[in-house]
Amino acid sequence: MSPRLFLVACFAALAVAALAAVAAGTILIDRNLPPEVSYVSNIVIVYGGGIMFLLVAIIAVMWAYLDHAVAQPLSTLVRNIQTILYANPEHQIEVEDAHQLGALPQAVEELVHQLGVARTRVNEAIAEATTRVEEQKRQLETILRELHEGVIVCNLNHHILLYNDCALDLLHVGGQLGLNRSLFSFTNRQPILHALGRLTNRLAGQEAHPEGLTVPFVCASTDGRHTLEGRMGLMLDVEGNPTGYVLSFRDKTEELAALGLRDRLLRESTEGLRGPVGNLRAAAEILVAHPDMAAEEQAPFKQVVINEANFLTTRLETLATHYRDVITSHWPTTDIYSANLFNNLMRRLRDERHLEVVMTGIPYWLHGDSYTLVEVLDMLIHQVNQHSGADTFDLEAVAGERHVYLDVIWKGAPIPAHELDTWLDRQLEDAFGRLTIRDVLEHHKTDVWSLPHRETRAQLRLPLPPAVQQGAKRERRRMPSRPEFYDFDLFRQQPDLTEIGDRPLKSLTYVVFDTETTGLQPSGGDEIISIAGVRVVNGRILTGESFERLVDPGRVIPRDSVRFHGITDDMVKDKPPIHVVLPQFREFVEDSVLVAHNAAFDLKFLKIKEEEAGVRFDNPVLDTLLLSVYLHDYTQKHSLDFVAERFGIEVRGRHTALGDALVTAGVLLKMLDVLEARGITTLNQAIEAANSIVEVRARQAAF
Repeated sequence: MSPRLFLVACFAALAVAALAAVAAGTILIDRNLPPEVSYVSNIVIVYGGGIMFLLVAIIAVMWAYLDHAVAQPLSTLVRNIQTILYANPEHQIEVEDAHQLGALPQAVEELVHQLGVARTRVNEAIAEATTRVEEQKRQLETILRELHEGVIVCNLNHHILLYNDCALDLLHVGGQLGLNRSLFSFTNRQPILHALGRLTNRLAGQEAHPEGLTVPFVCASTDGRHTLEGRMGLMLDVEGNPTGYVLSFRDKTEELAALGLRDRLLRESTEGLRGPVGNLRAAAEILVAHPDMAAEEQAPFKQVVINEANFLTTRLETLATHYRDVITSHWPTTDIYSANLFNNLMRRLRDERHLEVVMTGIPYWLHGDSYTLVEVLDMLIHQVNQHSGADTFDLEAVAGERHVYLDVIWKGAPIPAHELDTWLDRQLEDAFGRLTIRDVLEHHKTDVWSLPHRETRAQLRLPLPPAVQQGAKRERRRMPSRPEFYDFDLFRQQPDLTEIGDRPLKSLTYVVFDTETTGLQPSGGDEIISIAGVRVVNGRILTGESFERLVDPGRVIPRDSVRFHGITDDMVKDKPPIHVVLPQFREFVEDSVLVAHNAAFDLKFLKIKEEEAGVRFDNPVLDTLLLSVYLHDYTQKHSLDFVAERFGIEVRGRHTALGDALVTAGVLLKMLDVLEARGITTLNQAIEAANSIVEVRARQAAF
């Protein structure tokens, strides 16, 4: 029971008890009056009634004061604490000054502050301990710095504990290897595991060797471009148990490449030219052996000589062309929108590979060559399908500090590094110049690796540089939000939800939508000029399943409206009217739950056009504005900008229909967690919570 409801119950019981006591006293006095003063009876009753009225008034005033000064601030305090626990740890507690909680809000805020301080101290202690370990490692690095061999020290989990500068040079890593990173991010796995297995067998006494606990090994960098040769030594603790190993190595790439180039030239200059040279020799021998042969009989043999000579010339030119350094040649790249890149890839995978592919997350701008990236991702996904049998994939762009990561996600295990490395030398099917996956990755100065994703899922991750042009990332100037819009009848007409109403909120499919309009008066002639929606399924924003249309409003767009959304008359000229677009949007929505911020505003525009478009939007509706008021009733700040900020969501593309829909989708996912913490887990409960706010606003509007 909430504090406010408990307070109402207590004061109601007190009022009933007081009324009963006064009434009983009045009756007793009236019945026991002597007959000679019976005329006083009416006076007693009047005074008794007055006392009852006075008591009720005093109790009501006391209840109203305590509700305003104690119960409401307590509820606000609970909402603030829930927001801090489940949504935004940085949220500041907001309680109105007119309360009688004493120092409780300050104590709670101090408790939260002390919790933050404690966390900070723990982090500082961890950082201090880490610093001490780092200092010890740096002392060892000083000793190793002057060595002319690369040295890497790893634990038995193959995480790097120490390395020297020469190792950086030999592995051709820009910057740092990174302590505690896996060694297999830089070298292939199996040679290292094999060498470590030999050493552990020796230690167990299963393999005696005069070299003791060291073995030679040959491995390659993960991109296969560099071959490393060296020795591995086992490290033991005081009890003789293995704790890690030391690698010392040199780069043998150029030496082996020289041998490989010699072998390749020898093979192509012998096997590849043997046939044409044989034909030439045979034709020449016939011509020499039969000098008196008639001219018409010599012509075919002479033609053979000409054809084979031409072939040999072309072949030699081709061999020479292969020496060109295509890796360092100019390669055209440009800024790419990840949604466009993924859409091209999805069409190919669905049409040619017959794979199910879903685009998720929020799109980002990146820099690269769209054509070859699509070719590489297509080939990699095909290889994953062949390797693991997965036929359903998610595509997502994730923003990092210095890169935009293209993630390919599937249900299954990660691809082993050595297996993935073999794929990189496969030629792309439709790419020009016989490019391999490795060639394209080198053109983009990047790599690809596989790692676990979540639960039973895995992913391939391809890092690419962010967009070069700042215009690709520009944000619109922050504009005022729409005023809150209430059409109370729209929410009273929620459909009979039957089975779907009892389903958990997190199991439902949502379409989060938004509209841009010519103005704020749906009943006063304003029209929709843009409508967009994005689907949310199983807690994932399916960016690939989005809807976005510009609409010809059939009227001039006011200049004040253009300031908000940037849509001009020229942009909507020749676009379809609303009665064409609305059925398309209805087909996209299907049976999903509709979600919008300030949903009554957008729904009013849709409802007005239902008859003209021949459709009906009778889906269940959730309004994130109403849910925000319900969850955070202590504040009046419920615009999309403030709600997104409260939940720690980065706002992009505001005042565009699709941009606002994506932000609202992010807000919805955050709200579902907070609603669950408040005990609201089904659609019926969420709609009831939102409708309670509508009823409050309706009562307020009546005054």
